[in-house]
Amino acid sequence: MLNDKVEIEVYGRKLLVEMEGLTHFDIHTLAQTVSERMTEIARESKVVDSSKLAILTAMEIAAENQRMRTQLEGLAAVEERKLDGMLLALEKAVESSGEKT
Repeated sequence: MLNDKVEIEVYGRKLLVEMEGLTHFDIHTLAQTVSERMTEIARESKVVDSSKLAILTAMEIAAENQRMRTQLEGLAAVEERKLDGMLLALEKAVESSGEKT
């Protein structure tokens, strides 16, 4: 992973950014995604001020991130309950096999 500055373009503005743990390709992909979202939100909301548009886009992305985090936490909880059930079943099986010997 590189840790140097990369020139990107988002919504027609060029920026020099540094993002730890990401490759140049990753950074350019993120910039393209943000630019596309800004364009989409501008079209839907009719907002012209690029600062407001950037904030709206950041809020949309943050909300999406939060929804995904919540969903992932829910899935992790389901998996944990499944594992607990399997452990309980395994313990019962071991106990019952110990009683038979």
